[in-house]
Amino acid sequence: MEIESVLEKVGLSKQESKIYVTTLKLGLAKASQIAQKSEIKRGGAYYILKLLKEKGFISEVIKSGVQFYSAVSPERILDIIEEEKENKKEAVSSILDDLKSLQESSIERPTIEIYEGYEGFKTIFSKLLEKSNQKFRCYMSANILEYLPHFHEQFRKRRKDKNINILTITEKTPKLEEIKKLDKQEKRETRFNDKLLKGTNILQYILEDSIIIIKANKKEQVAIYIKEKNMALLHKKIFDEEWNKSEK
Repeated sequence: MEIESVLEKVGLSKQESKIYVTTLKLGLAKASQIAQKSEIKRGGAYYILKLLKEKGFISEVIKSGVQFYSAVSPERILDIIEEEKENKKEAVSSILDDLKSLQESSIERPTIEIYEGYEGFKTIFSKLLEKSNQKFRCYMSANILEYLPHFHEQFRKRRKDKNINILTITEKTPKLEEIKKLDKQEKRETRFNDKLLKGTNILQYILEDSIIIIKANKKEQVAIYIKEKNMALLHKKIFDEEWNKSEK
């Protein structure tokens, strides 16, 4: 790889690289000599030499009232790169708190994702189990279990392994009464509310910052994921009111 190309990779412009290499070859030279050897106009060479001096690649020497330039030792380039990195890190560190404040004050747009079919359900249940040590709220109609038996059983097991507790409002059926008997060992608390869920075919999970709505029947299997903190907070409050009205 050409020397000048490498110097461009560390932050010098094409002309800066050419002037530095020329000055390095000449040892100690006047600006006019450097301009001639590098084939850059004299005015441009003066300007580039000034930039290189500011960056630490060129030093200036006055001899008998005449201005000469010399290139710094190549080893010094490594030091310059390290110093520049440190300066950048310090500069960013000094405004990091301000940047975070700007991020926190920005408008958070809701995320809405739709999943369909068997593969879609696999994805949505994996999303539910991404984080351990959570607490969910859940509405579950009795009908939906007819279409999600495999998912429901696997989810109960994996949720327990992930130490995810759940409050469930569901319908009072023999099957769900049997499942309720396993509440303690499956980290779940179940209450019944037939009036609320009768005739529905839905499964809804309320997380800390999102809501997942699942609909399944013979014709369609759809899961909708909505990530929006305020919406999740509202649904938690509504759930808690219904929870207090539901049968233990």
